[in-house]
Amino acid sequence: MRREAPAVFAAIALLLVLAPPIFAGEEAAPPAGPEAAAAPPLASAEDEEGDRPYWRQSLFKRLFSDQKFLFTDWIGQEAHRPGVTMPLLAGVVLAASSHGDDMDQVDLEMERHFNASVTAEHTTTARAFTNLGNAGTGVLFLGASYLIGRFGGHDRLAEASSLSAEALLDTGLWTTILKKVTARTRPSGGAEGRFFEYQPAPGQSNASFPSGHASGAFALATVFSGLYGEDHRWVSWVAYGAAGMVAASRVGLGRHFTSDVVVGGVIGNSFGRMVLARRNPSAEAHRVRTTFAPAFDPQTREAGVELTLRW
Repeated sequence: MRREAPAVFAAIALLLVLAPPIFAGEEAAPPAGPEAAAAPPLASAEDEEGDRPYWRQSLFKRLFSDQKFLFTDWIGQEAHRPGVTMPLLAGVVLAASSHGDDMDQVDLEMERHFNASVTAEHTTTARAFTNLGNAGTGVLFLGASYLIGRFGGHDRLAEASSLSAEALLDTGLWTTILKKVTARTRPSGGAEGRFFEYQPAPGQSNASFPSGHASGAFALATVFSGLYGEDHRWVSWVAYGAAGMVAASRVGLGRHFTSDVVVGGVIGNSFGRMVLARRNPSAEAHRVRTTFAPAFDPQTREAGVELTLRW
């Protein structure tokens, strides 16, 4: 069985825990006898879905609608945030240094230096934090916290768990796509972090960019911090501190480069804030507007169509 299988099973288990019951909207049999005329019409499944708060709506529907929201609204908003564009650009530039000369491979040198400084004692700690960021651990934590919140009357805990699951699934989807497209080799096996290695050498992996552990950890930290941080500041410190340690552990164990975890952290934070923003549909958004217009070049006398994106 491939190594990716546990993550797939974990995602399925998470969906089963957090998705609304299949028969929640099933209509009951109409009452018999004289009471039938006075009985109010039963609410349909769609009515029940619309009356629920956002976090209690179908996780499947939220996940699919997130993809549309991502391109029509969210990317436009994030493009205006220096706190997103600057670290993202820095991470990409740092990652691109792996294609330079030996003296210019800053990303590679940073990883090798950090990995060499990790002692046996530190390795044990790093593995513990890496395990904390595994998919299975996330499923157990979110599943347990959701059930505790729902049946214990702690709606904010249940909401944080539900939104975190949504953010993790969004993050996992796009980090997987980016890993497949970029095909960057991991530091292990003598690789130097080059991109587009679709057929890596034996003993090497091409799933380095970006870090899935870092993106998932920061997505979860962002959601919990967003819902609890204002009232309980310690939650933000613990959540982001743990996410930072998870990211650092991936570099220390030789599984990722610094740029991998930087970009992964930015992606996770962005998706975490996105699901928080979706709780408030009236929030202002910088929508991405696409316009097509005819174009004509008088010099070459060629006609065409001009595509313009505005955000």
